[in-house]
Amino acid sequence: MSDRAHYFFVFILIVFYFSCSEPEPEDCAGIINGSSICGCTDSTASNYDSTATHDDGSCLDCAEVEGGDAICGCTDSSATNYNQDATFDDGSCSYCGVDTSFSRVIQGTGGYDIVRSSNCSYVVCGTDGKTMLLKIDELGNEVWSRTYSEISGNHWGNAVNNTTDGGYIIGANQNIIIKTDSTGSLQWHKKLSYSYHHYVEDVIQTFAGDYIVVGGVGGDPIGGHSQKGKAFILRMSEGGGVQWVKRYGISDTPMNSFWGVVQADDGGFVLAGEKLQDRNFAFYDHFWIMKTDGNGNEQWSIESGGNLWDEAKDIVKLSDDSYIVAGKISLSSTNLNMRVMRVSSSGDILWQNNHGNNNYETATSLTLSENEDIVTVVGYTRSSSSSPFKYRIWGVDVATGQVLWNRIHGGSQEDEAYGVAESYDNGFAIVGRSYSFGSDRVTWLVKTDSLGNVN
Repeated sequence: MSDRAHYFFVFILIVFYFSCSEPEPEDCAGIINGSSICGCTDSTASNYDSTATHDDGSCLDCAEVEGGDAICGCTDSSATNYNQDATFDDGSCSYCGVDTSFSRVIQGTGGYDIVRSSNCSYVVCGTDGKTMLLKIDELGNEVWSRTYSEISGNHWGNAVNNTTDGGYIIGANQNIIIKTDSTGSLQWHKKLSYSYHHYVEDVIQTFAGDYIVVGGVGGDPIGGHSQKGKAFILRMSEGGGVQWVKRYGISDTPMNSFWGVVQADDGGFVLAGEKLQDRNFAFYDHFWIMKTDGNGNEQWSIESGGNLWDEAKDIVKLSDDSYIVAGKISLSSTNLNMRVMRVSSSGDILWQNNHGNNNYETATSLTLSENEDIVTVVGYTRSSSSSPFKYRIWGVDVATGQVLWNRIHGGSQEDEAYGVAESYDNGFAIVGRSYSFGSDRVTWLVKTDSLGNVN
């Protein structure tokens, strides 16, 4: 055999040997003799494998799509935990509406207003020595509380409303406006620095994002005065700068006041209050509703009542730009009734009604149901001049003004309701001040069902 043939034969043997030998094993990552554990190594994936050391591309997003990028969460905007960034609903949505009724004492020595807040909660303003703001859950449990003792002077929270940034605006008597963030922390406050006290009764945020403040000026305008005794409406910028102020009332009468305000569809404002007609009669007040333009100039006014004590204490706006106002009317010097009235956007009285028990009934606050079929009015009542006041709640038909039902709640001492909000289960949350349920005056919360009952 020639050398060339010999070498060729050896080459063939070598090739045959290696082609017939067993290949060395590779792991799932392609590493010879490796020990990788393959699987999904993304801890956010639904099939994450904590033992895997090599990602094999099998990860599923929360929508169970391999390699997908879905953002899971609650996509229902009506839920309390709505996630606007979510692209796939993972079934986590939660909703308000614990079906319950109860009464309990909460923080403070008086609650004067209550509004719905975020995440099935409410915010109450009142006093605990100074202006107090308290956030509670559906069962009345405290979420947080703030007392603004850093603001000097005598003040208490008369009114609170939500603001578009998630915070709150508080009208604090005597002459203070307080702006907070969503946790109740103070952002700014303004003291109205006029020669005579401007008692703040209500404050709202406008469509433009600034604020309208209403109330009454102290002092007795004997002989006539440009400020004393007048009701006022004031427009305020963010931070507390006063844009303008207008004052209304007969020139020599004291105790004129606006107690509530809402903004009209045309950008003006509708106010509820009391207007004293003659300084020679101490209780010659009229039930007063006034409409202004966006600069506080009067457009129309309703002054209703007799020669006794009539007041409009609160106002709500309906979607058709009509308004419902509640307060009290004197049928005689010893008989005061709750009064409720609906007026059109042009100032026409659509209906009016009153309700009482021949002694003393007054409305202090009202709230409109979400579907606008019922307006709920709260205040206080007593059965005789020697009896203590108790909370009273009325359900009134929005279409007709008919009182559909009424309930009384209270103890053996003085209990007066000042604020109401529709609850998340279609009942009502009522706050006020009470002497019946503590060693001294306390804030008493009453949560009712949709018919005003506490079971």
